[in-house]
Amino acid sequence: MIARMLPALGLAALLTTQAMAQIAPPAGSVAIVEVQGGGAQIYACRATTTGTFAWKLVGPKAILVSDDGSDFGTHTAGPTWAAKDGSAVVADGAHPLARTDSANNVPELVLRVTSTTGAGILAGTKFVVRSDTSGGVAPASGCDATHENAVVARHYSAVYTFYR
Repeated sequence: MIARMLPALGLAALLTTQAMAQIAPPAGSVAIVEVQGGGAQIYACRATTTGTFAWKLVGPKAILVSDDGSDFGTHTAGPTWAAKDGSAVVADGAHPLARTDSANNVPELVLRVTSTTGAGILAGTKFVVRSDTSGGVAPASGCDATHENAVVARHYSAVYTFYR
């Protein structure tokens, strides 16, 4: 039984390595810090231009935690990441540089930073990578004319790595 499991574990590790290689910042980028994010992706039921209805992302509401378990900061709409030291970054969420989709998890993304504030750890950030995502996808149903403007929160987690 163990002999059958080892090749499967090796394949899973290979697939994970391949997926990670696909979601990387531009060559020459240097990692500043990596944190774990956990919270909710917030969706609202909205009318579309075609007269149908769909769940639209309002934004995340997540807590960021450092490797040592300490509170690093928050992740909110924008998308914006704010560290406890007062530094913050905003990225272009509408135009990811790279994206890996999954049916059950929010996509992994490479985002270009459009602005930074503060002189703390996030100062100088050029790219944010969201990887190792779990959950957070919009509901598959329940958005129609009778539920217009309804809001749902979908639990998710991800790893965020900030690059210079």
